[in-house]
Amino acid sequence: MTVFISYRHTDFSAAWGINKKLNDAGIKTYLDKLDAESQTTDDITTVITKNILQSTHLIAVVSAQTAASWWVPFEIGEATVTERRITSFQVGISKLPEYLDKWPKMITLEHIDLFIQEYKNEYRTVSGSRFSGNESRENTFIRNSNNANDFHRALKIKISRGF
Repeated sequence: MTVFISYRHTDFSAAWGINKKLNDAGIKTYLDKLDAESQTTDDITTVITKNILQSTHLIAVVSAQTAASWWVPFEIGEATVTERRITSFQVGISKLPEYLDKWPKMITLEHIDLFIQEYKNEYRTVSGSRFSGNESRENTFIRNSNNANDFHRALKIKISRGF
């Protein structure tokens, strides 16, 4: 269960901090700056789409500069269409686009801790579930939009309560 971190390159330090926190918690991440293929390809759209499809979650780092980015909204759209768990992490005090209201909004590193808790709750659920056939647990899990809605709802509650 990989977390795709979407960000504008001007927000790399925030994306890197989130990446480190998730990795320290044992969570696998995708960050394009660490991916050799994304640095050398002529078809970045295909690389992005492939890596979103291989992820279960997307954290979009958003700031005032994100409005000038074409890639962050594209990545959010790809994650939406493929029913990934989506959250935003706000950098600075700028107002976020209204379409992000659908998903949990994180603004502090403590909120990332809550994301980690909910991610691990989901992981335990997937690990303990029984599946039939040749399909992997993760593939079945990814396709279940109810799981995504449950994740979004649970994380929003945790963020609003602070735990």
